[in-house]
Amino acid sequence: MDYQTLKREMQNYPDTMTNAERMKAYAMGQEVDRIPFTLGGAHSLVRLYGYTPGQFRRSLDVQFELAEKIKSDFCGSGMAASTNLSLRGLGEALGSKAVYPEDDHDYLVDFVLKDYGMLDDLAFDPATNPYLQKRMQTAREIRERTGGKCMVVTGGAGPMTTAIAIRQPELFLRDMIRDKKNAHRLLDFTVQCMLKWVQYNCDEFGIIPVALADPATSANLISERMFREFSKPHLQDLLAGIKKITGTVPGIHICGRTKHIWKDLAELGFPSFSVDNCEDLAELKQTVGDKMKISGNVPPTTVLRNGTIDDVIESVKQCLIKGSDSPCGYSLAVGCDVPLGTPRENLEAYIYAARRYGRGAQKGKLCRGLIEEHLA
Repeated sequence: MDYQTLKREMQNYPDTMTNAERMKAYAMGQEVDRIPFTLGGAHSLVRLYGYTPGQFRRSLDVQFELAEKIKSDFCGSGMAASTNLSLRGLGEALGSKAVYPEDDHDYLVDFVLKDYGMLDDLAFDPATNPYLQKRMQTAREIRERTGGKCMVVTGGAGPMTTAIAIRQPELFLRDMIRDKKNAHRLLDFTVQCMLKWVQYNCDEFGIIPVALADPATSANLISERMFREFSKPHLQDLLAGIKKITGTVPGIHICGRTKHIWKDLAELGFPSFSVDNCEDLAELKQTVGDKMKISGNVPPTTVLRNGTIDDVIESVKQCLIKGSDSPCGYSLAVGCDVPLGTPRENLEAYIYAARRYGRGAQKGKLCRGLIEEHLA
């Protein structure tokens, strides 16, 4: 399909519900206009509108502008006041050094915890930490500019991912074999820091949603045995603490191979799990679909950024065929962040396929669009 044909075809499948209406009805088990989907944050789409990631980071005006454009163009939810620390923010708050390229995502170049003798001296105080206060002040300004009407969200990384934002990853992985006691100390410290952050946000803004990601807990980095020895108990503590503060348990996204821990994630009580495209949605559904909502998993690079319009449409169809009848619910998503430089036509193809083949979505049932087009 060429782009002009895609634009014409899209007009045949308009949304008839708002995002909020759709999510509420879908959660209640009602049929909705089309499958719920996400395309990630505005920071990944900046180049479509002529901005660099650096300009986006520095300017609230740019962030507001793009939130409205993405709401119109790509079914976004509009501006939110986010204090999410992402994968590296807690480490940076404690003293790890980050680099912010003008035209790319940030990354860490130095890690604050050189030895464990320093751990007791690391102070995580949201009320006085300049990095954390800048996050809070930005959220306050966003709320003020929206008259207090925008959603406030927070979150960050799981214990393993936060640990390697504080201590050099190679050293921490060695610690898990040679210095287990201190590895657990650091993981427990990450949990306590994250819970302080969640509590501080809720004290300021009231009870708000929390999002978690923990790519370092995947099989790409640690074994199944190490997951159960190190990651799982600290994830359990983190979830228990978040539930105590907010009354609910957050969902989680984990990049990389996770098949070996799916049952563990369900056992921990995660209500939803967003899976990387390296895993099979149908197998995930069969394994834990009756215990948690699942989400995924169009390949972000090979398909969404580098594929054709038809590649994207076919990938969405396959995701819907494999996942849309998951008993506890399913939402369409990309396997990870949308890559910078993803072409507009591929993003629109993703939306088109979700609307066409995902129409008539209902929890636990294949989408009516698939059935009517004899695809399932």
